[in-house]
Amino acid sequence: MIKEAKGPILWYMRACKFDGWTSFWKDIYLVPEHITNERLIRHESKHLEQIERDGRIKFSVKYAFWTLRYGYLNNPYEIEARAAE
Repeated sequence: MIKEAKGPILWYMRACKFDGWTSFWKDIYLVPEHITNERLIRHESKHLEQIERDGRIKFSVKYAFWTLRYGYLNNPYEIEARAAE
């Protein structure tokens, strides 16, 4: 489900400079100015697919490891999500 980020979630997203964020509880949060951004929705939907495919724990561990090893832009999950845009 796609939701407009509000309250603490919006604060967190702005602090981290995220326009979109996919939660483990299967919601996609978007900052208000990007709520209809189809490219961003496709990107975040791909993360939801990745979580469902790999499982929450495996996704989290791999995402953190790959980000530390390759950096955010070269994280294979992010490369796959950008390709889905």
